[in-house]
Amino acid sequence: MRHLITNACVLTVNASDEVFSPGYVLIEGERIAAVGPMSACPHGAFDLTTDAEGGFIAPGLINLHEHDYMHMMKGIAEGLLLEPWSRQVSSRSREAMEGADFVAAMRIGALEMLRTGTTTALLHPARASLELDVDGPLPPNSDLGLRQVHGIAYQIRTPVLADHPFGPAEAAENLALLAERFSRGPGQMNLAATMIECNAHHTAAGRSSDELVISGHKAASDLGLRIASHVSGGTLSMAMGFLKYKRVTGRSDVEYLDRLGVLDDSWLLIHGIHFTDQDIAIVRDRGASVVYTPTSEAIRAGGIGPWVQMLGEGIVCALGTDGPAVDYSMDMVEQMKAVVLFQNLRHRSPTALSPREALRMGTINGARALGIESWLGSIEPGKRADLVLYRRERSSQRLATDPIAAFVMASNGTDARLVLVNGRPAYDDGRFTAGIDPALIVAEARERADAINTRSGLISRAEPVWPQNAA
Repeated sequence: MRHLITNACVLTVNASDEVFSPGYVLIEGERIAAVGPMSACPHGAFDLTTDAEGGFIAPGLINLHEHDYMHMMKGIAEGLLLEPWSRQVSSRSREAMEGADFVAAMRIGALEMLRTGTTTALLHPARASLELDVDGPLPPNSDLGLRQVHGIAYQIRTPVLADHPFGPAEAAENLALLAERFSRGPGQMNLAATMIECNAHHTAAGRSSDELVISGHKAASDLGLRIASHVSGGTLSMAMGFLKYKRVTGRSDVEYLDRLGVLDDSWLLIHGIHFTDQDIAIVRDRGASVVYTPTSEAIRAGGIGPWVQMLGEGIVCALGTDGPAVDYSMDMVEQMKAVVLFQNLRHRSPTALSPREALRMGTINGARALGIESWLGSIEPGKRADLVLYRRERSSQRLATDPIAAFVMASNGTDARLVLVNGRPAYDDGRFTAGIDPALIVAEARERADAINTRSGLISRAEPVWPQNAA
């Protein structure tokens, strides 16, 4: 299949951040064959030609932190800080969910991400979601066209979880089994990672331990898996959040990992909004990556992290959307804009973080954090053809002189017109090409969410929090 896309504003995100406007992209099979200015556009016979009509073509966006199960909790977290939300809402909702609920939530999340141009997502599940049937030929949602990095929780017995069935040997065996099953299928559409919770909150609650972190790191290293972990997030409070646990333990989450001797380039440190200068230096020296979820941090008043400083130290910084129960948005274009706005605000400088850097955080940096930048994350010959064509019809997009700024600051994810994954359309001009009816999936999810809220005793939180005008 030879597919030629013409008359586009091509945002390559290559090493030189080249922009071809107007430009073309030639796709052959699952790979990008050529890219360049229209003056060098090839001629000949093609199976398909698409006129971009001046629209943006960007690499498929990479969402490195997404709690897919939380789609069933939308609207019940209003007005709560992270810690009370976790205790009062999240844990109760998870306990009330069944296997089919997790699958339905994953489908909703996949559709929302594809609709807005995300083509790769690291899914950070609840532990219970690992009870999904993984004995089939392919992992759940493989039919939708989203490239999935399946997070696999690593858990062993701790003093609080004394009845857990796994010690380190059994947990390592289970991780290897699930990693193989979750990596099935052609075209590198399904990948695996592991989740190791190690922050002071989890340690203080007895859900993590030195033994868990050390053995989990070894198991992941033996399998060549990336490790994702929540660190240095939450409310900046002595009473219930980050500062409370730092005061009790006398160390930060980064210092803890470093003292255990496990921090290396396999770690994806999620949140990091309360990193200190010492934390940043350790992360830099150990080669770990950090993932920012800007709108999620903002909506729950967590904080604005030191991302300009981390980028300046050469740390790989990527983006994610976090949990849709906390922040409704799955739009990675919105995350790119938000990181620019929030960093400029933090530093009181209109040039603190550029749209160009934000675009890299949403694309190639995500690929680098996953260790797959050789075949994903930018528009370059030989890489997999994960591409998104965005409409460029509004004056705010057309009149801006810098095309990267016009895309990041004046576009929305819903401007996506064509979403290609491995060169095949997953979303095409309002239609999901997997042959599914989004309305039916949403209706099923709505019904399941109501049932979950009822079983969990949280149905009252599904009522509007803010005053409503009388009809």
